[in-house]
Amino acid sequence: MSTPRDDGARRIGENVRAARRFRGLSIEAAAGLVGRSKSWLSKIENGHLRLDRRADIAALAEALEVSAADLLGEPAPAIRPHRRVFGDVVALREVLLDSTLDDPADVPARPLDALAALAGGQIARHRRAADHAALTTVLPGVLAELQVHAAAGDEQQRARALRLLVDLLTGATFTLRHLGQPDLAWIAADRAMQAARALDDPVMIGAATFARAHCRPSASLSRALRGVAAAADRLEPHLSAGDRYGFEVLGMLRLSAGLDAQIRGDHTAAADHVAAAAEIAGRFGDRPDAFQWFGPANVATWRTMLAVEAGDPEKALQAAAGVDPARITSRGRRAALAIEQARARAMLGDGDGAVRDLRRAEKLDAARVHKNALVRELVADLFDRAPSRDLRGLAWRMNLI
Repeated sequence: MSTPRDDGARRIGENVRAARRFRGLSIEAAAGLVGRSKSWLSKIENGHLRLDRRADIAALAEALEVSAADLLGEPAPAIRPHRRVFGDVVALREVLLDSTLDDPADVPARPLDALAALAGGQIARHRRAADHAALTTVLPGVLAELQVHAAAGDEQQRARALRLLVDLLTGATFTLRHLGQPDLAWIAADRAMQAARALDDPVMIGAATFARAHCRPSASLSRALRGVAAAADRLEPHLSAGDRYGFEVLGMLRLSAGLDAQIRGDHTAAADHVAAAAEIAGRFGDRPDAFQWFGPANVATWRTMLAVEAGDPEKALQAAAGVDPARITSRGRRAALAIEQARARAMLGDGDGAVRDLRRAEKLDAARVHKNALVRELVADLFDRAPSRDLRGLAWRMNLI
C-alpha cells in the first residue's frame, strides 16, 4: 500500500502561485514588485527553480501581502497520526492553553528540588538528544507544576520556579517549532516572556526574547526578530564580566540579529553582529550546558547558515569545515549544520553530496528535516531532477512521494 502524500506537502512555488492569483496579480506584476524577472517567478511557481533563500521568501510574502508562513505551508495541524513518532503535542497544547502564571492548573506539584532535578537531568538530556517525543511527554506535567509553585510559593520559591519556566518554555518553543507548530511555539515563547518579566531580570528577558524571535519561520521577518538587535543592546549594559550565562544569551541575540540583517540584505550589519557573537564565544568557549549551546562551534554553524543566505555556498562550506561536530553536544544543532551544508552543496550542483548531508541530518533529528519547509523544497527539487535510490527513500519518509 502506498503512503499518501502529506497534506501539507504542497511546494512553496505552488503557494506563491496561489497567493499571487488570490491577489489578482500577473506573474509580470508580481515579479516586478520584488525586482525579479517574469521568467524567474514563473520557474519558481512551476517548480523548475528552488526558492531556498529566506530573503526571497520574505520579499515575495511582502509583495503578495501574505505571511512567510503562508508561503512555507505552516502551521501544520496539531494532530497528525502518521507523525506521532515525532511527539504528540496535544498534552503540551492543553497546558499552554488551559493554565497560566495567574491561573495555574489544579494539579499536585512535586517539590521544586525534584522539578529542578528533572529540568537539569532527564529533560536536558532529551533536549541535547533532540528527542521531541520524550520532551512532549515530560514537559507538560513539569510546566503545569512549576506554574503552581510560581503562583503559590514564597518569594524565593516563586523566583526559582519562574527561572525554570523561562528555560523550559524556551525549550518547548523550539520543540513545537520543529514539530511544525509555530502558533503553539509563539504561545510558549510568550509565556516565557511573562515569566521573565515577572522576575524583572534582564538576562531572563533576553532569553525569552530569543525564544520569541525564533518561534516563527525567520523568513517571516517577524516583529520579534526585527527587534532582537535592540534587545541585545538593552541587555549588554546589565552584564558583569563573569556572567557567563548572560553573555551566552547576549551571543545568541547577536547571532539572531545577524540573521535578521542578512535576510534584509544588510550584509555589513550581519557581519558585525556575528563578529560580536564570535568575540563572546572566544572568551567563554564551548560547554555542554550553555544557553542554546552558544559557543565557537555554534557560531560557526550560524556563519554557515548566513553564508548560504547570502548566496555564497563556497564560504558556507568553508565555515562548516571549521566546525568540530564533537564540540556541539546538541544533536539538533549538528543536524542544523548538516542541513546548511546540504543547501550549500545543492547551490553548487552537488546533489549527491546534498543528499548525504540530509540523510546525516535526518539520523540526528528527523523532525527538524521532515518539518522544515526549506528542506522539503530542496528534497522535492532534487527528486524532480535526479531521483536516486537514497533520495527516493528520503522523499518517501517525508511523505513527498
